[in-house]
Amino acid sequence: IRLVIFRDRSRAPTAVFNERVICGIGRDMARTGRLHPEGVARALANLPRFAAIARSMDIDDTSLLATAATREAEDGPAFLAQIEDIFGLPVQQLDGDEEARLAAAGVVCGLPEARGMVADLGGGSLELAALSKGNMGDYVTLPLGPLRLLATVGNDRAKVAERVDEVLEDVTWMQAAVKGGAIYIVGGAWRALARLHMVQTGYPLRVIHNYTIGGVEAAEFCDVVAGLGASTLARIDAVPKARATTLPIAAAVLRRLILESGAEQIVFSAQGIREGRVFDMLDDRAKSEDPLIVASEDVASRESRFAGVGDAMFDWVAPLFPDESATENRLRRAACLLGDIGWHEHPDYRAEQVYFRILRLPLLGVTHVDRTRIALAVYRRYGGRMNDQALRTAEALLSESDIQWSRRLGAALRLAETLTAGNVRLLDGVALKLSDETLTLKLKDGNAALVGDVVRTRFKTLARQFAREPQITGKGL
Repeated sequence: IRLVIFRDRSRAPTAVFNERVICGIGRDMARTGRLHPEGVARALANLPRFAAIARSMDIDDTSLLATAATREAEDGPAFLAQIEDIFGLPVQQLDGDEEARLAAAGVVCGLPEARGMVADLGGGSLELAALSKGNMGDYVTLPLGPLRLLATVGNDRAKVAERVDEVLEDVTWMQAAVKGGAIYIVGGAWRALARLHMVQTGYPLRVIHNYTIGGVEAAEFCDVVAGLGASTLARIDAVPKARATTLPIAAAVLRRLILESGAEQIVFSAQGIREGRVFDMLDDRAKSEDPLIVASEDVASRESRFAGVGDAMFDWVAPLFPDESATENRLRRAACLLGDIGWHEHPDYRAEQVYFRILRLPLLGVTHVDRTRIALAVYRRYGGRMNDQALRTAEALLSESDIQWSRRLGAALRLAETLTAGNVRLLDGVALKLSDETLTLKLKDGNAALVGDVVRTRFKTLARQFAREPQITGKGL
């Protein structure tokens, strides 16, 4: 069971509270046909807390969603009636199709360009949905949840693989959906698998969303995890103790899914049914917005010193990037929006603090590489040194051209901040012009006073980033 409270209905929903209790109500259900008594007792002991928290926050829209276990259990309706008494609200029992659709909507919410197949693994079921740029195609719900498999075939790896293959054989559209795309992974057990892979490979950024592994590598890793016992996994810090029993089964299911579909990439999504529900409630205009920009605007509105700084900076530095791609354009906008969020940090630590902050912000619609490019640009905007040990993530993930882009943008934002002290109205009096040989800072009449020694120094630094000769023009210099 999980309670997630979102601050508002947004294209980039921000959770202000998120708590999970693993109950295992579907344990042994495949054998008994009923919910597990201990799991039910644990759920009913914790749900009143969830209800009290929701009431205390004056939530204006509470959705109670139930998935596979209560859908299939003989005593599921009676259990849901108890939940309705606790909350004083009706519970929506999702059928398999709706569960698959909402999981796909959650992936689209966080990864708008997703193309391939969404795979959402719960305790009792596996939902699959074909996906192409926001549009869901074929979908199906399958009896392949780890708890169900433990109850029906046990821990025998060969029997688990045989059962998974038997069920997947009927999903005739799977290979076509995945071809040229990826499998987008949703579900707590599989997120635990991603964390374990990060630890084992020494990956420098512990962000699950959009964590990507090659299909062959993922299948080999799953093969290893599927062979580990619960006691071994329980001793690994990266594995939640409550997942130790089911993680080998979850790994075995994913391995067979990769091999049967031929997926070349596995992408983990931190967003699923809950975020899909929020996304589902948006109008078409909101759904079409860029979640990276929406999230960046949201952070900027709360933490920048002055309104409109990011947009003004974005326009002012545009002449330096005439041939940028669409991806670089949106990354540049995000960096400009986030460029002033470190102003209240201690001066000696601003660059480092904002760098780590952006690496870990819940940004959507952005790869790990591009997230790091944004972070490095803002780090340089605050004068962070390129030989700092804090840049391990950037050194590991970014190419030379990525680093150059971040350094150029960071130097441009640093110059703009120096010129204006954050008062972007002063940018109206100055402009940048990039030619084949020179970088010119053009001042309108009456703005020469803005140019002091620090401005000249930082302008020269910017010109060096572009391998141009610096030139400042204007009356009164």
